[in-house]
Amino acid sequence: MLLPSVPVLRVARTTLGALVVGGAALAQGPAFDSPGLSKPPRAGDGFTLSNDFNPAIGVVIDAFADGIATDGADDGFDAELRVLELNFSAHIDPEAWAYVVLASENGENPRLDEAAVEYTGMGGNQVLKVGRFFVDFGKQMQNHLEGLRTLERPLPLREFLGEELAGTGVQYDNWFAAGDATPVRFSIGAFASLLGEGHEHDDGGTPEPAGVVPDRKDIDELSFVARITAMTDAGERGLAQLGASVRHVPAFDFTFDDAGLAQRGLSNTVFGVDATWATSDATGLKRTLIGGEFLAIDGDIAGALDDPVTPTAIDVVDDSATGFFVFGDYAWDRYHSAGVQYAAADLTEDPSLDASELDLYYTHNLTEFRRLRFGVTVGEEGGVDSTRAYVQFTNYFGNHFHGLNW
Repeated sequence: MLLPSVPVLRVARTTLGALVVGGAALAQGPAFDSPGLSKPPRAGDGFTLSNDFNPAIGVVIDAFADGIATDGADDGFDAELRVLELNFSAHIDPEAWAYVVLASENGENPRLDEAAVEYTGMGGNQVLKVGRFFVDFGKQMQNHLEGLRTLERPLPLREFLGEELAGTGVQYDNWFAAGDATPVRFSIGAFASLLGEGHEHDDGGTPEPAGVVPDRKDIDELSFVARITAMTDAGERGLAQLGASVRHVPAFDFTFDDAGLAQRGLSNTVFGVDATWATSDATGLKRTLIGGEFLAIDGDIAGALDDPVTPTAIDVVDDSATGFFVFGDYAWDRYHSAGVQYAAADLTEDPSLDASELDLYYTHNLTEFRRLRFGVTVGEEGGVDSTRAYVQFTNYFGNHFHGLNW
């Protein structure tokens, strides 16, 4: 990979981000450390757990215990082994890197989250990615659950894109220097489906139609995602990033198999604009991070049964909805940090209703590989208030790579 000009390196030489050099590092991580990007631990310096001849292997345990008080019926305490994750990564030849992520949620049978190959042999900073992987939308959707700043993904992302958004397809990625101190990256991908995993509402167990993408489709019915983002210096030790993303699903159906119902030929689009700013002291240990994202969804955004007992039709909500989240984090050393996040979004089932969440959280890194997080989430959805207190424990074993990019 060609390195940027000397002035451009000024961006990466701040205490917040260093340009990664070396073939292995370039393939296994983003070219730049951007503000707010999850940085899971790496054992050794790249040689201790070398994967030149064998795959590097990593395991993640992510568990939590919580208590919920709400106006609804979900009060009480619970504990859950949320994710047990196994990942493999290796250079399969000098111009390609591959990784596989298997995950089990709450002790259930494991599922394939990601399995992708990144080809870097086109020259420059170009990467062609093929397989199944989390899509490049904003700065939160690429992360797995254990990589988030908060226990759950921010509210508007869950509402408009789903709990997770992975697809099987191909993505082209490239970055270049714009001026002396601003790298710019863009990507575009085509996927078989990008409906994402559905969000959850306290609806008392009311059955809902399922969103389904046809197995066979014309090329113009493929789902698409695109992103453009840029970083630049902001102050003596600051770094600012702006980005814009879009996800378009041009053809899907709402179906309810129990009654043989379907609404076909539907589509929707989600737009997002994100901004992040970070700074640190001379040691790089005291860090401040501020950011947020605004999202909008338009088109056929939800489906509901006309009668939950004896349904005869699926009513489709053809409308638009918006949402946003903002956050601030402060770390006073490498072990301790705290943050606040506020999120609000229109509900896709009825955009005249909305929901909001306020998260307060404290994170204690026991070591490079073990983390404790304590948090409180105060939420309101459709007039129903709730409070959730939790403690989360995350433990990494070995290398941990997901193909994240800035």
